[in-house]
Amino acid sequence: MPHSPIVASARTRKQVPVMSKAHIRPLTALRFYAAFIVFSLHASMLPGLEWLGHPQAPLQGHLGVSVFFVLSGFIMTHVYYGDDNYVPTLANSGRFIIARISRIFPLHLITLLICLPLGLNSNTAPIQVQNLPFHIALLQEWSPFGFVGFGPNKVSWTLSTEMFFYLSTPIIFALMLRSGRQKILILASLFAAIAIATMYFYIEPGDPSVLVHAERAPFRLADYILGIMAFLFYQRFPTHDRSWMKWLLPLGILWFASLMAVEYYRNAPTPGSPLFLPGCLLVVLGIAFRRDTKSWFLTSDRIVFLGEASFAFYMVHELILRYGRQILLKLNFEIHGLLYIPWFIFVYIMIQLVANQIHLHVEIPLNTKGRKWLTKIFRLE
Repeated sequence: MPHSPIVASARTRKQVPVMSKAHIRPLTALRFYAAFIVFSLHASMLPGLEWLGHPQAPLQGHLGVSVFFVLSGFIMTHVYYGDDNYVPTLANSGRFIIARISRIFPLHLITLLICLPLGLNSNTAPIQVQNLPFHIALLQEWSPFGFVGFGPNKVSWTLSTEMFFYLSTPIIFALMLRSGRQKILILASLFAAIAIATMYFYIEPGDPSVLVHAERAPFRLADYILGIMAFLFYQRFPTHDRSWMKWLLPLGILWFASLMAVEYYRNAPTPGSPLFLPGCLLVVLGIAFRRDTKSWFLTSDRIVFLGEASFAFYMVHELILRYGRQILLKLNFEIHGLLYIPWFIFVYIMIQLVANQIHLHVEIPLNTKGRKWLTKIFRLE
């Protein structure tokens, strides 16, 4: 998610913008591609697009979400931590949390209300009304064990996980500053502990429901920490013209393709998110090292804008698909096989156009107003 980078001022103890937004344009574009991958899985619920829901399709969604989580750790460290410039004060922690809340909650609450009728009448993912407070407050993924049921907008589980990351961030940054040159070792140890615990629950579940437990926010914190470590590694190189840097992105794509091929061969789900992380690391670093590229696919204004609008796209795409499915089924909608791909393109374009307008006229204004209001309420101006 694109944000204005900051550094702490020793005199004011506040954080002020210092870096150019252009430095992360390719990473903003990456958000668009990750969101599109998730959309390509969910689109299979529409009549005429069932072919997108092949048995190995869930891997696409897992990969897209893992890329988002690793990218989030990279960007938050790039923007707020910088070159050990973060000041671990209570006020700075408050400003950080306010920025994240005002970013996430407005669209979350709006889409939750829109999706509520769907959830209340669902046969496959019914809402448990008594658990709605957990979903409203985005707490549903915070417990490492247990499942409070599906939320009205099912994609909101990732927002709950992200909020867990964000509330952990000031603590992680303070630990990094205190650790000095040992911060990579501390982060690597924490990452390894979480990854091992996650793999344990996947490999020796004991109970099939524990597979769901291993997707909870405390376990997925490993993805976020990997993104933080990726930035610290990236930061060590003032220039990005080394030949090996150009190979990171294709190697990451090859890793994902290999996982897909193995899953096809085994005809069984890939057993755990830690296996996605090497590919996520290679892709995020590979694109970060291409920050000076002129590639249309990574730095054009249109693609970068789609990356900026990716949060709105992510939040509305599934609810549009779910409502669209109900309407098309009532109309007995059918389409010829030769039109499957044009139909997919048409559906994507329509949803993207809606998301663009929501981004411009709802997300951005509410984000700005929410941040100002919360900053004033908590006297952090």
